[in-house]
Amino acid sequence: MLVYYIFTKDMVQKAVKLETSYLAERRKEAQPDGTLREMLQELIMHEKHDILFKRLMNDAHAQVVLNMSSNLLVDTPTDMQAVLVEFPDFRQDRDFCLFLNMHADWPMQYKKSVDIKLQQYLVDYICYRWLETKSPKDAATYYSRLDDTIFDVRRLLVRKKNPLKIMPSFP
Repeated sequence: MLVYYIFTKDMVQKAVKLETSYLAERRKEAQPDGTLREMLQELIMHEKHDILFKRLMNDAHAQVVLNMSSNLLVDTPTDMQAVLVEFPDFRQDRDFCLFLNMHADWPMQYKKSVDIKLQQYLVDYICYRWLETKSPKDAATYYSRLDDTIFDVRRLLVRKKNPLKIMPSFP
């Protein structure tokens, strides 16, 4: 069964901007004169950083694909001509597209959970890379989430409706 995950660039960019905005509101920097300076301009990833955002999103996409089992991966509309008429033309390669060929025994109930975890991974990865030099402590927080999130995705993708039954090894 074919399962697809599509995250538009605009949707991910809004989520990253929102995440970094919340972080910037919580961070204030003490000035030598004793006043507090808000970190809004330094920490928020605005739309003016579009080229960097696209590069970081491509990096995140590569990390996701690298962590997927190769027997699940299917050609996406960005890899071939747009022959699938029910989908928009994604050949511009702006968006995150992941098409997976799941086994027939995979519960579709997990699709939403995988969708949420993939989006979380993309946002955390981009925030981690964005904050590496600006706020290393916050970047470490986002980085610490990445392994657990991609592990959860891989765990959800191998689940089955009927678990594998192992026969005893004795005669």
